[in-house]
Amino acid sequence: MYLPGHFKEDRPEVILPFIQEYPLGVLVTVEKGEAQANHLPWLHENQTLQAHIPKVNPLYQYLVENKTVEVLVIFQGPQAYITPSWYPTKKQTGKVVPTWNYSVVHVRGILGLQEGTDWIRTHLEKATNWHEAKRDSTWQMSDAPKEYTDSMMGMLTGLEIKISSMIGKFKLSQNRLELDRVAVMEHLGASSQDEDLKVAALAKRLREKP
Repeated sequence: MYLPGHFKEDRPEVILPFIQEYPLGVLVTVEKGEAQANHLPWLHENQTLQAHIPKVNPLYQYLVENKTVEVLVIFQGPQAYITPSWYPTKKQTGKVVPTWNYSVVHVRGILGLQEGTDWIRTHLEKATNWHEAKRDSTWQMSDAPKEYTDSMMGMLTGLEIKISSMIGKFKLSQNRLELDRVAVMEHLGASSQDEDLKVAALAKRLREKP
């Protein structure tokens, strides 16, 4: 990933909440020389990323044959088109062009299978409880018949990545003059589009962190 210094973010206290807020990550593997992508919701747990897939997914057989592989997971947050008409410096020089603001996190590590029934059940319970709470819901795995959940779990395998690095790219107009940067976030914050509001909120949170 091309990463100019002013967009770089490597603080765990920023990256980990970002992954929690945007947990659907793209798992990138290279199988027999061909890049593959699987879109999965992930949990961060004890310096690992955890997920699950059905055993019919070809990735399962690949991991059975290769045991552990180096992988990349890409998490993407809010994004927005930035019009040059928002820059106050446009009136001064006219030397402005459109751009795109966005936020991503790349996690690299070693991926392996977790096929133990206890591991899979614990993972699914944690994932369910975490996401149900955000829906203000009280549904739990135990609400479903045990024979049903047992049969469903038998079709799954767990994935666990031992994290070797995490890096974020938060492109939020940091390369612009302060008056342009402030103007961009004011316009995004006043937008009627939800994605624009999320970009403005993210930029505000990052500026408030020491």
